[in-house]
Amino acid sequence: MGQDSLTSELISVLNAMVDPVHVIDRNLKFIFFNNAFKKWNAHLGYKTQVIGEKLTDIFPFLSARPLAEYEYIFKTGKAMAIPERTNYKREGFYNIQRIPIVDETSSKVTHIVTILRDITQNVTILEALKESERKYRSLIQTMGEGVWVTDKLDRTILVNSTLLNMLGYSEGELLGRTVTEFISPEYLDIFKEVCEQRLSEEVTASTYELVFLTKNGLTVHTRVAGTALYNEEKNELIGSVGVISDISSEKRFQQLQERFIGVTAHELRTPLAIISGYLELLQKDPSITQEHQEIYDAMFNNASRLQQLVQSVHDLTAIQANVFTVNPTKTNLNDFVIQFKMQIKMLYPDRLLVIDEQNINDQIEILIDTDRITQVLENLVDNAAKNSPNNSIISIVVSHLENSLHIMVQDEGTGISNQILFQLFQPFSHIPTEYSRRGTGLGLYIIKSIISAHNGTMSVITQENKGSCFTITIPNNIENNA
Repeated sequence: MGQDSLTSELISVLNAMVDPVHVIDRNLKFIFFNNAFKKWNAHLGYKTQVIGEKLTDIFPFLSARPLAEYEYIFKTGKAMAIPERTNYKREGFYNIQRIPIVDETSSKVTHIVTILRDITQNVTILEALKESERKYRSLIQTMGEGVWVTDKLDRTILVNSTLLNMLGYSEGELLGRTVTEFISPEYLDIFKEVCEQRLSEEVTASTYELVFLTKNGLTVHTRVAGTALYNEEKNELIGSVGVISDISSEKRFQQLQERFIGVTAHELRTPLAIISGYLELLQKDPSITQEHQEIYDAMFNNASRLQQLVQSVHDLTAIQANVFTVNPTKTNLNDFVIQFKMQIKMLYPDRLLVIDEQNINDQIEILIDTDRITQVLENLVDNAAKNSPNNSIISIVVSHLENSLHIMVQDEGTGISNQILFQLFQPFSHIPTEYSRRGTGLGLYIIKSIISAHNGTMSVITQENKGSCFTITIPNNIENNA
């Protein structure tokens, strides 16, 4: 029985296939092959005209297994599809499908259609992925930081030896358990918030601090760099990975440092207040000479600078210990602005200050800590004066719009570079200036904390060699606190 035994419809289908296809009879002789099979044979250097030839003559290297499979299909009529490594002059992987053709009259298998699908590239990629996974796991195990990988239900699926040593557990004691089981209770809300953000896709990567409980009952203070893992095809969360650094020693040193700074600042406040008080009395003594007056003035000014520094250090300690507070009181905004204008002009009598009021009247009251907001304004004006030439304008705009207090301080100075701008509101960050001495680097950090304590916001727009503009917005909560 030759090709004539195949229907024209079947021949059309087989010819249209892009994979190599051939058909053999019960004697294992070729009765049909499609164009793809002919090209495939030619590419590998085999005969291209194989009709009537026996399968084992064309491919003499065939092992006993495929021949046994042909025999099995002829006997049972069951199709087979298996991946197979073959060596058709070039080693490769093929997904080989063998499909029986059954004679309707005799119900016997008369022919077998074989479809050869080259999957060498797929297998190579799969093996490369497996090798990549082995290297990935090896890399994770040798990392100096702890690594904690979880599934979408927060169950542990992978940890490295660094993390195990950090917490004192074995791998078996962590696998399958949730991260929350090992977090100190006071830090659970932080972790839950991070998880909620990942589920809502608001934040896919973040850095935060957690305290973990070790097996022996101790605590480890850590910094976690967490990243959500997503299935890109389905766009769904499949888990997360956290790189965990032990910062316990860093935290202990920081606490000692903050305690030392706090104690030092506290111990200096009283002696400095006494020194300033006596110097103020000496300044008012009518019998002193002009030379002594200048000396006392210089001493008093430097004592005042030290008092401001001590107060800044005291504020810094309170902010870092999360105990910094403000004391808002109901304040007439118009009276506050008048008082501020008088005070700032006395502090900077030689500077060209332009103070503008917008939408402010005697009826507006606002809930603010007047001493702290005055401190904010004085600091911003002081920075503007330090960073701009003496003959330039410093503009101050105070307005009450949309039930919020708005303050803008603008100078015509050197501006702030992008490099400095990035860390501008961090402690000990300095703005380089050619016009005056360098400050402590605490001012902007403290005033931003003051504004935050008022539930307000603070921003800056700057251009190098043209100046900077600081803007503050504080919501007026007077109705909620009346």
